[in-house]
Amino acid sequence: MGISRSVRSLTVAASAAVLCAVAPAPTAVADDTGAVITFDGVSSDAGGDGTVSAGQTITGTTDVTFTVQGDPDDEPTEAVVSITGSGEYQGTGTVKQTIALNPGDCLPSCTLHATLDTAATRQFGGATNGVAAPLVNDGANTIHVDVDSPRPRTVMADTAVTVDNGRPVVTLPDLPGPDAWTSHEPVGLSADDELSLRATATGDDGVSRVRYFSSGSAWPAPVDLTTPESGATWTATLDTSAVPAGLYSGGVYVVAYDKDGRAGSPVRADTLVDHGFTITPKLDTVIRPDQTTASVTYAYPSALNKAFPANLNYAYPVSTTVSLDGTAQATTPVNASTYEGNTEGFLAGLGKLTYGSHTLTFDTVDNRGAHGRVALPVRVVSEVTPTWTDGFQDFPVAGSSRTYAATTSAADGVSRAEHWTLDVDGTTFATGSYPAQPSGTWKATTTGVHYVTLTVVSQYGDTTVSTVPMRVLAATTTQLTGPAGSAYGSRATFTATVAQTGAKPAAGAKVGFQYKRAGSTTWKTQATVTADSTGKASYTATAKYNGTWRAVTAAKNLTWASSTSKTLTSHVKAVLTVSKPAATAVHGKPVSFTALSSPYVKGTALRFQARQKDGTWLTLTSAGLSTGGSATAKITFSRAGTWTLRVYRPGTTDLTGTYSSSWTVKVS
Repeated sequence: MGISRSVRSLTVAASAAVLCAVAPAPTAVADDTGAVITFDGVSSDAGGDGTVSAGQTITGTTDVTFTVQGDPDDEPTEAVVSITGSGEYQGTGTVKQTIALNPGDCLPSCTLHATLDTAATRQFGGATNGVAAPLVNDGANTIHVDVDSPRPRTVMADTAVTVDNGRPVVTLPDLPGPDAWTSHEPVGLSADDELSLRATATGDDGVSRVRYFSSGSAWPAPVDLTTPESGATWTATLDTSAVPAGLYSGGVYVVAYDKDGRAGSPVRADTLVDHGFTITPKLDTVIRPDQTTASVTYAYPSALNKAFPANLNYAYPVSTTVSLDGTAQATTPVNASTYEGNTEGFLAGLGKLTYGSHTLTFDTVDNRGAHGRVALPVRVVSEVTPTWTDGFQDFPVAGSSRTYAATTSAADGVSRAEHWTLDVDGTTFATGSYPAQPSGTWKATTTGVHYVTLTVVSQYGDTTVSTVPMRVLAATTTQLTGPAGSAYGSRATFTATVAQTGAKPAAGAKVGFQYKRAGSTTWKTQATVTADSTGKASYTATAKYNGTWRAVTAAKNLTWASSTSKTLTSHVKAVLTVSKPAATAVHGKPVSFTALSSPYVKGTALRFQARQKDGTWLTLTSAGLSTGGSATAKITFSRAGTWTLRVYRPGTTDLTGTYSSSWTVKVS
């Protein structure tokens, strides 16, 4: 049998409600499925017989009747009836009514009644805006019932309705729809220094005004849009120059009022404010003509400078134009790696620059048309080019000093070698400043390959380095030894000793033994001999004429330098003999003596000499050499006694003066 209840006290969320219980349902639910909800009737100020039909129209106060069949094992404790907006416009709340249930109220069933005020309003967006916005949007809606039990378990039931309270409707034709929200484009309206706003407003009871307002303090005071002369589009222009940059989503609205002053549902006017950005080219004020790119960074206000990928929904540069003295040089287009989502910067093309002073202008445009501009004065300079003029004409020898020198020039005609440094293997040996040209003297001490480096710094800080390899050869010394005098026709041996830097033997050195005959100015190589492991080389010659010897050590490619010994004068004496000289003689009577000379020249006079008591020699007579190389002289001794004799051949250019062996003659 059924249970009937009296009207009870209700908890109402937004409007008054009436509840009544009516009787009976045939049997209680006992299959542990929970409560069963059935809509019995829906009626409102719009009229109607209360029958429930899908999408039926309701207006103002709406009565909802429904039956709940309870579950004995899980009795209902509460029923909540509500109606909310459809979400098409910005709703402000939900109208609902809560009905408390006691044990047994809905066993086996109970019929409940709720009253919902679909025209209820609430202050929206702050008291100063004066917007009493409807809690429920006009349009498609749903009446929703929740029945709760202790388990906890909630059983729900819905019925579709159409709310029509005659509220004016406003739309923003410039506001993209939900499909416009992508990962690559900003959404909402655009505002830099001003916002051009258009709103289309319609209503069954006409439209008296359209108001733009904000729930935040950053935006201007509420503004009423201008009434259209015809049609339904209202317009306004707002000054947003003082509004901080950012994407304002959910804080700014447009609402329409009907002729009775009733507000419709506010429409959210998502707005992006972009006052532009700053750009900073990372480029020195002194540059080279081949610097074809410049790194450019940009900075938006923090409200727009979001981390990837959120920043793609806001604002970002799309192209940069680089101008030289007002003439566009290059335009860098947007691409995925340089702009979108890249908050650190991008590269801009400069093109080929000419020497001199210029102004580079960087103009960057973002995806919303905002500009960032900066003008950068630059001077385009060339490097200073050195040209070596001295120091590399041959290989230096260890122990010697070498002067290195260079001149400098610059293609721009302005740059100069403000400072310069000369070094070998990193050790500086000369420095200087303008106007002195690079020059310095270095003493070679170590053999092998070394590197001579000239570093030039211009007045603009441009550094040019020129490095040239240089090989230092070992020095050599050649010493020559040999006999100072030799007899004609004898063998004379000359020895050259060759050492290189560090007193090391110059093993394998090629030594030329050169001879210059007395009276000649021409050296002639007699032989070339290879030095042994001790650096010695020898040559044996047959003595013939007076002359000078020297040893010349040839340079060895990339190893050592040549050297020449001191000269060694070699004197050659003729061989003089006396053929069987008489050992006795009588004073006053002539005696013949024959002398032989090798070599000989016919007519050469030989002097026959006697030794005096004081040790000097006195020429007694002379005789010329015959074609056979002999000379015979007759000597008459003036007194008795023992005489000591010799033969003397005077020196010539070719031969040194020569004495024969002496002999004695007893004169009676």
